[in-house]
Amino acid sequence: MAAYNVRVVTGNNCDSGTLDLISLTLVGTEGESPKTNLDARSRRFCRGMETEYKITCEHHLGEIILLRLQKEALSKDKSDSWYCNFVVVTSAEEVSYNFPCYQWIEDSGPLELREGTAKTPAMDHLPRLQQHRKEELQQKQGIYRWKEFAPGVPYCLDVKTMEELETNVKFSCIKAAIFQENAKRKAVELKLKGYSDRQESWENLEDIKKVFWFNKTEMSEHVTEYWKRDEFFAYQFLNGLNPTVIRLCTKIPSNFPVTQEMVARSLGDSTTLKEELNKQRIFLVDYHILEGLSPGLNNGRLQHIAAPLCLLHLSSEGHLMPLAIQLSQSSPSPIFLPNDPEWDWILAKTWVRNSDFHIHQALTHLLRTHLLAEVFTMATLRQLPMCHPLYKLLIPHTRFTLHINTLARTLLAAKGGVFDRATGTGFEGLVQLLQKGMASTTYSSLCLPEDIKARGMSSLPNYHYRDDGLKIWAAVESFVSSMVDLYYKADCSVQEDRELQGWIYEIFQKGFLARKTSGIPSSFSTVKEVKKFLTMVIYTCSAQHAAVNSGQFEVGAWMPNFPSSMREPPPKTKGQASLKSYKETIPEINTTASILSTLWLLSAPTGDMIPLGQYPHHHFTERDPINLIAAFQAHLGKISKEIKKRNKSLAKKCLIKQDAPLLVAYKYLDPAEIENSVSI
Repeated sequence: MAAYNVRVVTGNNCDSGTLDLISLTLVGTEGESPKTNLDARSRRFCRGMETEYKITCEHHLGEIILLRLQKEALSKDKSDSWYCNFVVVTSAEEVSYNFPCYQWIEDSGPLELREGTAKTPAMDHLPRLQQHRKEELQQKQGIYRWKEFAPGVPYCLDVKTMEELETNVKFSCIKAAIFQENAKRKAVELKLKGYSDRQESWENLEDIKKVFWFNKTEMSEHVTEYWKRDEFFAYQFLNGLNPTVIRLCTKIPSNFPVTQEMVARSLGDSTTLKEELNKQRIFLVDYHILEGLSPGLNNGRLQHIAAPLCLLHLSSEGHLMPLAIQLSQSSPSPIFLPNDPEWDWILAKTWVRNSDFHIHQALTHLLRTHLLAEVFTMATLRQLPMCHPLYKLLIPHTRFTLHINTLARTLLAAKGGVFDRATGTGFEGLVQLLQKGMASTTYSSLCLPEDIKARGMSSLPNYHYRDDGLKIWAAVESFVSSMVDLYYKADCSVQEDRELQGWIYEIFQKGFLARKTSGIPSSFSTVKEVKKFLTMVIYTCSAQHAAVNSGQFEVGAWMPNFPSSMREPPPKTKGQASLKSYKETIPEINTTASILSTLWLLSAPTGDMIPLGQYPHHHFTERDPINLIAAFQAHLGKISKEIKKRNKSLAKKCLIKQDAPLLVAYKYLDPAEIENSVSI
């Protein structure tokens, strides 16, 4: 006779427990145990509970390699799912075998779990385990199927409704409840205030404060106070929602004929435009990708889209300031300057902020975080079995991504959705912009250090997005490098891993549409290539998303700072703008309410957040990777303290009103505030 102690841990989520019958079978190298019902009478599989059982066999099973769990309803009329965290099996010889589960188990048949030691295909020598890997992937590929969202756009999960989502990728009950409550509460609130039905212009700009003003934050108040200030307008290119569009300008573009005479007043008497170009103190934001987009309809009225160019200057005091704005890509078009009449200049800056809205929402946020994160998630689920070390590394960074993206395709990025009804691009323009953005997306631009260098942004002061982001990138890179080294000792081990090769090939095909010019690899040849790509994936799914998502409501709550649409065309002459014409150009009341409601929902805390580097699901069971996770957490903790110290210093300076527009705390890349995955 042989006896085994079995410890079963039920998840701590609401509704994790079950009253149904749970049975267990041990599979070893020398046979199987009988199928054993686990304590059916006492039904001890309650939420968060640990239970222990004895399994007896006629003979020793050898090394335990698989564990088979099955749930069977006690009643045909009623059944519930059971969420199992993990199972630990200990032999009479005190040898322990860990079986991570972390998934819902239903009545669809037995679930076989691998012993938790991470293994690449080459590490599996037993035919039974080799077959298990294949069967697991075949099953997942049947569940998670690809479909085309639109031509020229990354593929996505093939579901039409939320109900079709597989249980294990849905929001937790806590997150789902809070998200739904937030959505309902804001919709009712706006309806009661009468904002949702009003299609007229704002009578007074100050009235915009009344929308969600009780949700104000330090940043939203800062935006409302300083939105007209040139230094804050420029500051947002560095530390706002879209900190990836600004680049060094070494030569004035031929289609943007800014002259020394135009900017002499802004530059001062001690320098010239040519000298400042040579000193690398001139910067450019070019929204050429917006040219030719089909505008949408808001309230049945055709909107307008501009493709502006904005020139900026780093002053001798170290402040970035706007020098000139042109609202089209071709001449003749007026070039607006800071010394123009007040509302001419404010309107020109607002057109830039509107263009920034389109680029941010469609490309920086939706395409380059959400849609790519979904591709990484799908490839991970379809091509890497649970025992693969890279599955264990990546799966925490895919949490809830398929759910939030399905919601986005249903409610936001769909015909008749929010983007269609309340933005200047509408649905058709959004798709066109995604297609353009996808065609120009490169591997290099997704890698923060390379992107910073390519844009010439390595030394600009007060660029907190760069400084904080590079620290986090380095931490992720170090963690990933050490983890990969545990399982890939040489380049040949990478080349021979068919599952890893299938993973990157599917990303290349379905995410980047087999476009070789993107620079995305279709296969891996070296360990170094794997480390770099995994660093990019984890950074994109966590820190990059936080940088461009978390501040949406704070930056956009004062609508003139981040307008979603423009009702009148860009001005073709100077001296015509006024407060009245300005209010007739920016979004009307109901469009404002719709967008602010959406921005609030997408950046409000929704509960059940797991910060970057925290892994409550223990997919890795060996000592070495567990130690590396602890070191990664310590590294992130150090970065968090440095950022908090910097922000505290900024807050002190702001109290004495010195450079106040630039002294707002930058918290979006504090590791404690970054979520592990794209989940909102």
